[in-house]
Amino acid sequence: MKPTIDFKECLKDSPKFRASLESAENDIDVLEARLERLVKLCSLMIETGKSFKRASSDFVTGVRDLAAYFKDDSMMSDDTMVSNCLNKFAHEMGEMLKFFNILMDQANRSVCKNLNNFVKQDIKQVKDSQKDFEKASTELDNAINRNASIPRTKPQECEEAATMLKAKKSCFAHTAVDHVFQINILNSKKRYEILETMLSFMRAQSTFFHQGHDLFQEFEPEMKNVASQVDVLSAKASQEKKEMEERHSLVQNKDPSDVEKEGSPMEGYLLKRTSKGFKSWVRRWFSIENSQLLYMKRGSREYSIMEEDIRLCTVKLVYETDRRFCFEVLSPTRSHMLQAESDQNLQFWLNNIQTAITKAYKAMEHRSHSLDTDEPVQGNSSAPSSPNMTSTPDSQQRQPSKAQQRMDQLTAIPGNSHCCDCGSPEPRWASINLGATLCIECSGIHRSFGVHMSKVRSITLDSWDPELLKVMAELGNDNVNRIYEANLNDAVAVKATPECNRSIRESFIRAKYLDKAFVSKLPGPKSSNKVKGWSVRRKPKRSPSRDVANSHDNSEEESDLTSGIMEAPVEGAVLSVSNNSGRDTDSGLGVSADVIVFGKDIENIGRSIELESSEGSDLEDGDDTTSTTSWEDMSKLDPNLLLYKAVQARNLPVMLEALANKADPNWVNQDEEGKTPLMKAVDTGSLTITEFLLLNGAKVDRKDKLGRTPLHHATIKGHTGQVCQFLKRGADLHAKDGSGQDPLEIAVSAANADIVTLLRLAKLNEDMKEDGGNPGDETFNDVFKDFTHMASENPEKLKRKDNVE
Repeated sequence: MKPTIDFKECLKDSPKFRASLESAENDIDVLEARLERLVKLCSLMIETGKSFKRASSDFVTGVRDLAAYFKDDSMMSDDTMVSNCLNKFAHEMGEMLKFFNILMDQANRSVCKNLNNFVKQDIKQVKDSQKDFEKASTELDNAINRNASIPRTKPQECEEAATMLKAKKSCFAHTAVDHVFQINILNSKKRYEILETMLSFMRAQSTFFHQGHDLFQEFEPEMKNVASQVDVLSAKASQEKKEMEERHSLVQNKDPSDVEKEGSPMEGYLLKRTSKGFKSWVRRWFSIENSQLLYMKRGSREYSIMEEDIRLCTVKLVYETDRRFCFEVLSPTRSHMLQAESDQNLQFWLNNIQTAITKAYKAMEHRSHSLDTDEPVQGNSSAPSSPNMTSTPDSQQRQPSKAQQRMDQLTAIPGNSHCCDCGSPEPRWASINLGATLCIECSGIHRSFGVHMSKVRSITLDSWDPELLKVMAELGNDNVNRIYEANLNDAVAVKATPECNRSIRESFIRAKYLDKAFVSKLPGPKSSNKVKGWSVRRKPKRSPSRDVANSHDNSEEESDLTSGIMEAPVEGAVLSVSNNSGRDTDSGLGVSADVIVFGKDIENIGRSIELESSEGSDLEDGDDTTSTTSWEDMSKLDPNLLLYKAVQARNLPVMLEALANKADPNWVNQDEEGKTPLMKAVDTGSLTITEFLLLNGAKVDRKDKLGRTPLHHATIKGHTGQVCQFLKRGADLHAKDGSGQDPLEIAVSAANADIVTLLRLAKLNEDMKEDGGNPGDETFNDVFKDFTHMASENPEKLKRKDNVE
């Protein structure tokens, strides 16, 4: 084959050589551009093919899902046949997608990879040699010009220029020959490289279509079989359509007077009058099963229980209404107004209900006789029974539900019978971090502001831990409004009312809680010349049994403590001034001047309702000898220290006032080893104080100067209930204090079995989460619930005196 450029012409460096060289280089540039375009188009084809494959795979998955819809347990059913056929179709399409994926891989290897290598390697070598040639050519031209420009009078420079010219000519010759060699090699190689690449791709295309042809040629008999089954199913569907048309004619010929006869199943539709709102009538499906009167909505699958024991019921006709065919089902606690569709249907239900009551009594007598016992068999298994007790409707009345008991307890707190914000009666919601009850309208606005402001919970629908009830018992609407509405009368604001619109209600709640516009500011250091210091009234620790026994003594103590109270110089929610001169006999402190006592006029409202004492969880017994904490100078009065001292005094109303004055629940007291209020709460042993701080943003991972977290402190103190609280909030089990000990090591060294159990169980649950296990492990939740209730209601069972420092 004749070279593209002659080597002899190359050595001459003639104009003909230069012209042919330029033509060859331009041809290579065109080839490079078209090869790069072809590679890009091939890459685009491959990406489009991948998109097609993904969409086709999704389609195949959809076909398989449709096949699963038709899947039937019966192997002879038509649905099973349809499911099998669809699965076969999906399989064939899946096989074709595999072949298509192989084709795209071959296109990538044969076209993209080979041509791209040709451009990046072979053409690049020509480009590199072209640069060397152009450089050598330029240097030769410079050497020629220099040699020609040196005069005869400089023989030495002439000799140097001649020598340089000779070297440049030799270098140019070798470089030119190499460049021509690369061009000629490329021109001879490009033909078979490109054809071989495209031939490989065409063979891959041929293989793809042959595989598809062979696949569907084998599947052709199956498709013919499916076609015949489609004809059968089509004919069957036509026959069923005719039968359904005949059924419609049967429905049209049905006698409207036909009703259920006695002995038919005890079920059917009735109209039921609702007990709430406008007492509208709704249609429900009723049934009598297992001595229970049940009903459900149309479209539902679960029954609601109207009456748990039909033996306690009686039925009678109702004439005092304009609606026809009405009757009433009466029980000892309530009545239900029902309406039948016709007089015959009415008689059917009256007879069946009476029959069900009779059968239930006979079944009870039969069970009593077979067991040979005098105990009555009650429909409600939770009702108490004893020997020789006669079953009467009064004795079988159900006890109030836990939700109703909780409602009664919370509404007994002063002010809680009306909404804290608008005054609506019978509130059914509560803000657990504020300790207030709310109506449904105000609770919705509280929710819209976020949980950082108010954590709203339903009193009747949500579950409540014991410590939440204790927080509510310590506060109440009266205390909350005494703080957050202290200056309401002096402010220009529209207070929310039960009838106000949402905009007024929202503006008032925002000003009250977010802006704290009505909160009384703390007195400054120069608020009064007579006031020299401040303190917080201490809430004595006591057990529930001692509250009643000491109620008389406490009332006398209160009268003594308040004998020296005078009006505070600044309007505050929970502060008063002790005007004793000399030594304060109540506090045991030497007081030479008047002292502001925060919380001195707040009563222990938790004792006046049917709740366990909020300090029933304390691990220390005995009365405090002081009624207030040690008093501080007025220059130190700020919300953060007030919160800290209120925690020490176990006084929730004062804590709430400090937070209302923007105290930081995570403030660090540098004077007490860097403790936070939450760590101070651990020292008091109070679950209530701890829960209140946690509800209001206290962090469980803060460390003091000794590197101890609140979990470390609770473990050292042996306070099992607080350990539960911190673990439920996700406290770090692996945090080490300054001495390198984590809480588990501290609990093991103290031999506190309860806390060791809790920490190990929490660690096990944490490991299960990391391994992909169930994070809501029932055992973990149940054990923590048991410990929480025990710490709140029976703290003496968790005492470890040898562990308490």
